[in-house]
Amino acid sequence: MKVLLHAGVDISLPGGVETHLRELARCLTARGHEVDLFARPVPYPPYRTVADFDPARYDVIHDHGYEWPRGLDVGGRYVRTLHFCVAAKMDTYVRLGRLQTLVNPANWRARACERAAIDRMGRVIAVSARVRDEFARHHGLDPARAVVIPNGVAFAKPTQGRDAWRASHGIAPKTPVLLTVGRRDFVKGTALLERAWKQVRARVPDALWVVAGGDAREVGPGRLTTGPIPHADVLEWISAADVGALPSYYEGCSVALLEMLAGGLPALAHDVGNAAEVIEPNVNGALVARDRVAWTSALVQALGVPSPFRARALGPEYGWDGIATRVEAVYVGAAGTC
Repeated sequence: MKVLLHAGVDISLPGGVETHLRELARCLTARGHEVDLFARPVPYPPYRTVADFDPARYDVIHDHGYEWPRGLDVGGRYVRTLHFCVAAKMDTYVRLGRLQTLVNPANWRARACERAAIDRMGRVIAVSARVRDEFARHHGLDPARAVVIPNGVAFAKPTQGRDAWRASHGIAPKTPVLLTVGRRDFVKGTALLERAWKQVRARVPDALWVVAGGDAREVGPGRLTTGPIPHADVLEWISAADVGALPSYYEGCSVALLEMLAGGLPALAHDVGNAAEVIEPNVNGALVARDRVAWTSALVQALGVPSPFRARALGPEYGWDGIATRVEAVYVGAAGTC
């Protein structure tokens, strides 16, 4: 089968959509399919990225959002994955008092693209039940039309492991370590966590907050931001930490959260995206209210010794190979309609 994965993103970046595209392309190619990615950069070995495309070449065109070519109609060969819902994200922002979201033209263009995607003929995949329901509420999607296939994880193991990684970074074996993954951004809830962290440090003075990512390496009292790092290093930090946090105000299906849990790291998160589907409260983490007091309390408890949580591995349904199998089944249905 000849497949085009369509997305206007830079797949060299570590984001959730970018990770999804790379892993899906890798798994589908391994299954014998011919896969092109309409994405940047071109070229980007070993992936087959293209700067332009002829729709007639492909059995399936799998759209992952962003700008769809004006006037292009590929009929039933069209498959759309819903990674997030801009309309729901805007609604969240407004309820948080961030009213500037309403005057951002890019948000309204993205909403229009979402609605147009739902109006096209073809199959629909949602990365979480919550995203599916958000599209039903904001764009009139029939929930029965969408199949839920989440993001996945590779279940890769760290090379060095907890003790060696901590030692190489000068972190004592018993230092309580909090881990977050990703950029500093309002939607990621970084500012909220920073306010809580001041109170946490007052009660757990030796605690360390590690941010895996960021623009540059920064070191301060109780804080370490790594700057850009390879994915293998993220796995090492997951192994080395005591608890992970996802304080995002909005998510579709967080790859970072899945990787924490797959690596045996308990996680705290707001009730966003698929968090409630994968976090079992008081077992492998907790869902936290969106305020400083709740985060302070949850972090102090989670960083205590002994930890109140225990690891609960994700099931094989979150492996990329299994996810590619389910996506492939959608493709077969789409190609069979033509």
